[in-house]
This record gives sequence, C-alpha cells and structure tokens, in this order.
Amino acid sequence: MNPASIAALSVAIIYVFIAMFQLALALGAPMGEYAFGGQNPGKLPVGFRVASVFSLAINFAIAGHFLAQASVLPQLLPTELNVLANWGLVGFAGLGVLLNSISRSKKERQMWVPVTVLILICAVIVAIG
Repeated sequence: MNPASIAALSVAIIYVFIAMFQLALALGAPMGEYAFGGQNPGKLPVGFRVASVFSLAINFAIAGHFLAQASVLPQLLPTELNVLANWGLVGFAGLGVLLNSISRSKKERQMWVPVTVLILICAVIVAIG
C-alpha cells in the first residue's frame, strides 16, 4: 500500500467515527459542549440535532470518497473532478482546523483540533499522491 492509500484509508476511518459522533448527538447524547461551538452543554436542542443528521450524511459521503481513493470502493468521479474533490477536501479540512481552533469551548478545541489537523495532513497526502 502506498502512502496516499494509507492516508485515504486513515482519513476515511476518522470520518466514519465523526459520523458516529454526529449520530450520537442527533439521538440526544449529552455531548453538546463538544460540538457547534460548545454553547449547548448536555443534549443539543432540536435544531442542532437536525444539523447533526446532515453532518452525519456529509461525513459518510466524505468517508466514501476517501475509501474510493484507497481503492476500497469504486471511484465515481472522472479523474479531473476527483483531483478537484481531493483539493476541495483539503480546503474543507483546513477550514475545520481553523473553526475548531477558534471555538470558545475548551472541550471542543481539545477534542477536535488534533483530529482536524490529522485529517488535514492525511487529505494533503491523498491530494498530492
């Protein structure tokens, strides 16, 4: 396995775990201080729980893209669009690092900054590879 495939598989696994975290939030898990700026300790209000459902779907879709990059799933995009998607996901990961770094919630920063930095590093490796 080459480094890009290892990075793609790694980041796909991370996104599946993030999707599971969002599912837990959507179902009412009392972890609101770790998401959405941390302004809702405990169980999230309904609007944020609905947002968690959308986040769940997005995270699974991103995981699927990276599984395709690792050749676990078939690639759905032509090569040119695939390259654009890879670099777009690098930008998305960079935005994740930035937003989690400026969160007012110390718990959210402590939990998600290392995760989003790891995602960013893996996404760059995939995009370059």
